[in-house]
This record gives sequence, C-alpha cells and structure tokens, in this order.
Amino acid sequence: MRTHSVAGIRTNLFIIGFASLLVLFCGAGMASSFPFRAISPGDPLPALTFKHISDGSTLSLASLRGNPFAVVFWGADIDVKKERSLKTMLEMEQMMPFLEERGVRVLLVNAQGDGMDVIREVAGGLGGKIPVYLDENRKAYSDLGIFVVPSVILADRDGKVAAGLGFSHDFSERLRGEVQIMLGEKSREQVEQELRPRMVEKSVEEKQSTRHLNMAMVMMKRGQIDSAVNELQKALEIEPGMAEAHGQLGCLYLEQGRLEEAKKALDRSYDLDPDYLPANICDARIMAAEGRMDEAVGDLQALLFRNARNPELHYALGELYEKQEKFAQAAEAYRKAFELVARQVEFE
Repeated sequence: MRTHSVAGIRTNLFIIGFASLLVLFCGAGMASSFPFRAISPGDPLPALTFKHISDGSTLSLASLRGNPFAVVFWGADIDVKKERSLKTMLEMEQMMPFLEERGVRVLLVNAQGDGMDVIREVAGGLGGKIPVYLDENRKAYSDLGIFVVPSVILADRDGKVAAGLGFSHDFSERLRGEVQIMLGEKSREQVEQELRPRMVEKSVEEKQSTRHLNMAMVMMKRGQIDSAVNELQKALEIEPGMAEAHGQLGCLYLEQGRLEEAKKALDRSYDLDPDYLPANICDARIMAAEGRMDEAVGDLQALLFRNARNPELHYALGELYEKQEKFAQAAEAYRKAFELVARQVEFE
C-alpha cells in the first residue's frame, strides 16, 4: 500500500538533489567514456565463447590471439539500438579493406539474446562480409560490463584490450585511429589532431544567423518563448542548415505543445548533426510523451556515454525515471544533475 503522495515523493526527490550540493565532493566519480565497466585498457579479455548464427559452430576469444581483432557487441531490442547497431556494423564492413590489410579480424556478436528472427533480419541488412555470432548466455554483458550498445572492443595480438568505442557520428575515424595507435603507426596526439576540426572563418550570413541564435538563447533564459521562437526562425531564414537553430526550435515547439512541428524541426536537426545533444534530449521527451517510455530512457542512457557531464541530460533522465515511478533512480539522476550544475557555477 502506497503511503506517500506523489507530490510528497517529488518534494523528497528535490530535497535529495539539493542536498547533494552540500556533499559535492563526496559524490560518485564522473562516468568514464569507456563503454565497458568490468575491464580496462591493458586488461586481458576474459574467456568468452560465441555461437555462429548459421552453422552453430563456436568461437572463443582465446583462439583469436596471435592477431589483433575487434568485436562489435550489438542489440536490437528497441528501435534506436537496432538502428545504431546496423549503422555501426555497416561502417565496419566498409572498413574491412583497411582492417584486413593490417591483419585485424572482426566479429559481430549479438550480446542481448535477441530472437533469431530479429538477429537474422539485422544480419540480412549487412553485406555478409563479417561473421555474425550469438552470445547465448549473455556472459559478455557481465564479464565485460557492457554499458552501451552498440559498442566495440579492440584487442591486440596478445588478447589484451587496446580500446573501446561506442556509437558516434565519427565512429569509423575513431576506430581507424585506435587501430593505428595500437599498431604503432601513429601516436595518440597525431590521431587527435586529425580528428579535431579545423577552425574556419564564418561567413557574414553565418555570423548573422549566430547572432539570432544567441539572442534566442537569451530570450529563453528570460522565459520569453515567443520571442525566442521568432529569433530562431530569423536565424533559419538566413542559414537553413543551422542544426542548433532547428534543434532549439524543436525544443520550444515541444514546450508549447506543438508536437508535429517539434518532430519536424528535431528531425531536421538530427539530419544536419546527429550529435546535437539538446535536440536528442527533446526527441527522447517526445518519445516519452507518445508512450514510448522504454525507448526514450534507452536513448538518454546511450547519450550519457559521450555526455556524462551534461546536467540537462541527467535531469531529463530523472524526469523519465520519475514518470516510471523508479524513484531511487530518479533521485540519483537528479542528484547528479545538481552536482554538475554546482560544478559549473563553481568554475564560473
């Protein structure tokens, strides 16, 4: 029998979050971007055996020692994982000439125990260049501590972890760089320099649209939503390809209850920049509003992999946990959000 009102629980959650400011330096450490929690770079991989989805033959990671190898752990229990897993595996196929030239073997492993019909459907969307296996007992999840799906582990010829990567817009470039670092072809500094975008002088139009975007952000902080919408629309009239403006406009439309317009703006933002975080957060909120709560939570959890220091992301996740009545998880997410805000204020 429930003895506390929802309002009372929310008040307690707020108090927990606010109290975290008092113990700022006693909280948990920042989550790492490494997508595995039970191993670290330099560790030997555990003894794992996988089953081929077609002929039933088995393959152990130990048998791969002697040559470097990469394993893609994927899942398709919700649409976002299915889409990102397929995209990651297709990119791996495109990289095969580069990898084969360097003797890097690649495996695709379904780590979530999805049904065979789903596994075959996803495998059917690939080019058949890489063997697909099944982790029947889901041991990889526990033994590796898989935190993000899809994720890739890269091992050297001794079977030791060289790197771990999750889904990102620059996945291919990052994996290529990690392979080159592992093989001694390049230093990490060289790879990071190549990945870092060059500074390009903005055009007059870009500067004008940026001014409108910045003014919109000021209006939003003041609570002047209609004025912010107007500024964003002006920005897009000048620069239609501005992902940030589309994303922020979609978030404002969502706040105004204009869901269809919000979806259109957020979709455009995603097309222009899949990694623009505010748009991704608002997209998850739309999923939740439409009753796709598990998918929304899964999306936000995946976003944490590369954005663990963003307070808005933690707060949005807390909101969804609260709607699911997962109050302990909601409190933890709110606490993390308050901690991160406090750190930002401290450094400002």
